[in-house]
Amino acid sequence: MSATEVEVARAVAAIDVIQPITATTKDAPARVGHPTDQLQEEPLPPSTPAVNEITGTRFYVLFLSICLVLVIAQMDSSIVAVAVPAITDHFHTVSDIGWYSSAYRLCLCSFQFLFGKLYKMFSFKRIFLISVALFLIGSILCSAAQSSLMLVVGRAVAGLASSGIVAGAFAFLVRTVPLRRRPLFTGIAAALEGISPIAAPVLGGFLVEINWRWCFIISIPSGGLVFIFLAIFLDELPPAEQTTWKYRLKELDLIGNLVLIPSLTSLFMALSWAGSTYAWNSAQVIALFCVFAVLLAAFAVDQWIKGDTATLPPRILKNRSILAGCVFTLCCSSSIYVVEYYLPTWLQAVKEYSAQKSGILMIPGVVAFLVALLLQGSAVNTVGYYVPFMLTASILMPIFAGLLTTLTVETGIGTVVTFMVFLSFAAGIGFQTPQIAVQNSLQESDALMGLAVILFFQGFGPSLFVMVAQTIFTNRLSASLEQLGSPLSGKSIENLGLSDLKGRVGKAQLHDVLLGLDSSIVQTFYLPVALACVTLIGSASMEWKNVKHKRN
Repeated sequence: MSATEVEVARAVAAIDVIQPITATTKDAPARVGHPTDQLQEEPLPPSTPAVNEITGTRFYVLFLSICLVLVIAQMDSSIVAVAVPAITDHFHTVSDIGWYSSAYRLCLCSFQFLFGKLYKMFSFKRIFLISVALFLIGSILCSAAQSSLMLVVGRAVAGLASSGIVAGAFAFLVRTVPLRRRPLFTGIAAALEGISPIAAPVLGGFLVEINWRWCFIISIPSGGLVFIFLAIFLDELPPAEQTTWKYRLKELDLIGNLVLIPSLTSLFMALSWAGSTYAWNSAQVIALFCVFAVLLAAFAVDQWIKGDTATLPPRILKNRSILAGCVFTLCCSSSIYVVEYYLPTWLQAVKEYSAQKSGILMIPGVVAFLVALLLQGSAVNTVGYYVPFMLTASILMPIFAGLLTTLTVETGIGTVVTFMVFLSFAAGIGFQTPQIAVQNSLQESDALMGLAVILFFQGFGPSLFVMVAQTIFTNRLSASLEQLGSPLSGKSIENLGLSDLKGRVGKAQLHDVLLGLDSSIVQTFYLPVALACVTLIGSASMEWKNVKHKRN
């Protein structure tokens, strides 16, 4: 196919005229085929796969079914936040608090690129159903967990499956919806993906009142029904590229994924153990940091050698807007998530509220975040520039995150909710701007990969810094208990839940223990302050471009 034919094919695909691209001679320009033309048909280039359009009621039912499992998977990412105190009481340990979230998010972000390529080269239906089945297995493991380790393993399996579900939901729209209608449905899916993990703690608060296991049980019947429905009614969607198995294995970059995941796991284990299970200068912690560094270096070399077929193509990462967007989205998402993860714990452990009430108190923050997202989206559409909203978020977030570090046992609940509302609004103002910047800065052929990079850092940041926050929390709690002269100081807290800590001391020391819990959790809020400050590097480095110019 000549260069002229490729350009015409792309233009035809962009206006959703799925008709053959033809040419009369080798050098003649291509023209759009017509039913009356009797000319030879040529396929569209691999970068613009033909749409297997599904219409009518059948499409809406399938779309709603996929959205349902997307919501379930995304809610599972953060519903555990309000269940942490109950889980620690059940398993009598606080040493794995960070892993309940990080195991899920580590697998969620690490396999994004792999699933993107799987959907490109294999049957959509099979890959998506396998993802849903794995998610059900992970939920069953979590709901039936007999130990903290089993729960962490279940969370990892669910995170792996969620990666395939998220990638599959958007791949379904790309494969079945014409370009002119796609923004509406991708917007709905993206909104559900963004709202679900923020609203999940509210639902989790009610479920924990029954039993913390219901936070995972609730996903099983609904996910099972969607699996059966899609297995029966979803037609096979052929791979976007018909290639050999040798080419597929090369494109999947299995070596890169096998190096990246153990590297990140070693880092998280080191951060989880340092200062609590083992000393920072212990052989175990140092060895894990060394393994992380060596494997990460090997991954970087592997990516450089493979070039465009790599998991993280170097040409994408060389773009200034991509790098700035990665810094901003990593720090912004991490900052707000650490607060959302530990604030319900503070409300339950320090203020002694129920899980249900702590979930309800998170609702104003959810509403503020959504309002900010809507305002930011409409404002960028009107003004054209998105960098000012990133700068606004970078200025406001450190202020409101800093206010959370002033919380004490005596702080009124109205003050706490107000701080959370302002912080959520500030984060929402800039949260989606890196995704807009990617689409405005890259060519259309690279935009999807650029979005995948941003989404990777959006998921990787919270999984990493929740582990850092856990280290801060456990180390600070040990120090606070030692200052009280409590026999529960040091490593003994690893075998106790948060409620157990208060139950093991007498009434005379209860207030002091509450102060210790307060200062330990509040210390973790200094991390979001630091991360919010670093977002300014991404905001200030972002290229000033106008989306209206790109549109034109």
